[in-house]
Amino acid sequence: MLSSTHRKAALVALPLLCLSAGAQALDWQATPTYGTVNLNSGFQPDPHVTSLTAGGSRSASEAGPNCSGYVSGDPDLDLNYQAGQYTLSIYAEAQQDITLVVYDAAGNWHCNDDYSTAAGTNPGIKWNDPPSGNYNIWVGTYASGDLPQANLYVSEASPSWSGAGASSGSSRSSNGIEWGDNTSRWANDGECDDPRFAGPGVHSLNIDEDRYHDANDCRSLYEQGQVYLK
Repeated sequence: MLSSTHRKAALVALPLLCLSAGAQALDWQATPTYGTVNLNSGFQPDPHVTSLTAGGSRSASEAGPNCSGYVSGDPDLDLNYQAGQYTLSIYAEAQQDITLVVYDAAGNWHCNDDYSTAAGTNPGIKWNDPPSGNYNIWVGTYASGDLPQANLYVSEASPSWSGAGASSGSSRSSNGIEWGDNTSRWANDGECDDPRFAGPGVHSLNIDEDRYHDANDCRSLYEQGQVYLK
């Protein structure tokens, strides 16, 4: 039998236990608003793009104390991904300041606000060794009720920003450059292997057969100011 002291301590603890049990969390098992995308490593085109409406009325902090903004109660998109030898990036872009929440295939919550200086107010998350399985994705906004249009990207290269919400002082437009494809054996390795480019982001042993065949890496590094056309 509990002593009066222990009984009082147990009663005091009950409201805390009830609060924890009743705490809300984003429902990663809910039906995604914009459906499910199935991608295997090496998918094309890369990046895969989904246009959606960001934001909602649920606080992103339900996913964790470091998560910002407001999101929909249901995921915006589910990604079923079969991993291979590449990295995985999930990122979003809009004219307004947006945020990103992802529940990954390993059961971990990830949140981001501004991915980098070059990204401006756009969020992104990158896995160097991504697990295979289901990724539940939310794109949020800072004010409840704001519902801007956004593009959500899935890529096996580093995030590459087209300009919406990005910092004009730290990224460069890639308009007018013919990037080609990603058929180089060295594509998506984080270095630019196209011999048309030079700079700190270029591999030291580029060969002519990779010309126009490392689009994702070269474009991403170009927009970060790490490579330039010769």
